Order: sequence, then C-alpha cells, then structure tokens
Amino acid sequence: MLYEQFLTDWLKSQKIYLKYSTYTNYCNISHNQIIPNIGSYEVNQLNNDILQEFILNQLDHGRCDGKGGISQKYAQDIITVLKLTLGKSVEIQLPYQPPKEVEIFEKSDQVTLINSLQSKICNKNFGILLAIHTGLRIGELCALKWSDINFDTQLLHINKTMIRTYTKEDGSKLNITPPKTRSSIRTIPLNKWIMQYAVLLKGENDEYIITGKDKYIEPNKYRLYYNKQLKELDLPHRKFHSLRHTFATRCIECGCDYKSLSELLGHSNVSITMNLYVHPQMELKRKCVELLADYYEH
Repeated sequence: MLYEQFLTDWLKSQKIYLKYSTYTNYCNISHNQIIPNIGSYEVNQLNNDILQEFILNQLDHGRCDGKGGISQKYAQDIITVLKLTLGKSVEIQLPYQPPKEVEIFEKSDQVTLINSLQSKICNKNFGILLAIHTGLRIGELCALKWSDINFDTQLLHINKTMIRTYTKEDGSKLNITPPKTRSSIRTIPLNKWIMQYAVLLKGENDEYIITGKDKYIEPNKYRLYYNKQLKELDLPHRKFHSLRHTFATRCIECGCDYKSLSELLGHSNVSITMNLYVHPQMELKRKCVELLADYYEH
C-alpha cells in the first residue's frame, strides 16, 4: 500500500479519538508535508534513511531552492505523525539548535502597561490584566465567561480554550474545546487587586469576560487590540504569550515554589515549567554569584 493511502486511512480512523485541534494539526502536516514528499512510497519501503533525508530537506539548512524551511518545532510535529503511523522504530535525528531566549517584559514596562490598563479599565483591558496576574494562555482567556469566576471563594476555573483551526476537509472553524492537556484544567486563586476589577465589571454568567457580551472575541483579534495598547504606550513589542512568561518569572522572583507555579500554569510536571517559562534575570544571576563570593569570604 502507498503511504499516502495508509496515512489517509489512519487519519479517518483517528478523527473520533483525537481532540479536534490535534486532528486538524495532523491533517495539515499530512497533506502539506508528508504526502507531497513521501506519499508515493510503499509503506514497507520507508526506512529511517529516507525519513531522515525527508526531514532534513524540510529544515532551513537543508533547503537549496532559496525558500525558507520549516522550524524544528514543526519538524518534531511531523516526526510525531511518522512515529504514530509507522511505529516506534522510526528514529530521526534533528540538528542541534541552541534554545531561543524567551522574551519577557522589563519590570518598568510591565508597570507602565498595568498603570495604563487600570486607568482606562474596561473588559478588554481587564483581560490583559488577568493574563498578567494568572499567566493564562490567550485561547483560555478568550473562552472565559463570568460563570468561570467564583466570587465567593475568589477562584478562577479554567476548563476550556478557544482555537481556530483549518483543514481542506472542514475549512476554517472556530472551536471552544477543553484545554490542550488534562493538567491545563485547573483552578487559580485570584488576588484581591484583580478581584476588585472583576467585581466592578461583573456581568451575566453566560457573558464572555473580555467582551462583556454573549458574543466572544477571537484570539487573533484580541491580539491586535493588545498590540495596539503597546504601540500607544510606545513600549517594545512583546507577544501576548510573553505575559505568561513574565508571570512565571515574576512569581519566581517573589519566592513562589516551583510546584505551585507549575500547577498555576497548567503544566504536567515541574520540569516543563523550569525549562520553558522560568527565566531568571541578570540581577538574580548576579545575586547567586555574589552569594558565593560572600560564602568564601566568611
């Protein structure tokens, strides 16, 4: 059987078992990358040498046609599909790539943003403040309704996310689904500062928090609003996800333990939190080496 047919049949069989966003991701990887390049091989012809060459040819350093290659993250996603369909014997090596430093807000810029948002408090500005104080992902934030906040216990319940997906089969679709992982379903305590604005803006239970209406705003459009706030304040551009990185970093600076932070962020284990979201600043690194100097002096 040709791998194209095998892969197409596999996708059909998995549709009812996979989260829809995962299914659409696998579909796009299959139709855009795998089938055009190695779909014409017989399944039993495919070996690690062929698969390795295929992946390398899609990466930046392997392209010779002047076009940009795929990212290592995307290459890893392709490898996941190859392993799921061809078995665990698939062994593909990716070239070493130094980890990218994640952007966070400087404390002064963060304070400027917070002061501006609270001076012009409205639902959309409250959403950004909520992300700053909880580390929510933008999809989780856009899916929030007032019913997700328990005003008596001051707890925020995260049990859904908003995502737009695209496949050739279904076209473009907006979905509100459970979060990306089981650990992403979580409860976050809200501090008194953020609760004062929640009480001020509180609407009906079925209204979306960042619109104040029963109609939502999509993540892409909310990103544009957020970018506009940064531009108006003449602040350096930072992705919305940088609010999440900054939240984690500030929590560590304040002495938050890693296990609690991991659960606040919805990670499955502490190592993910440490590797991805905790980025000590130079002042903290300097404090570490200065402490060592003090130790030897005494």
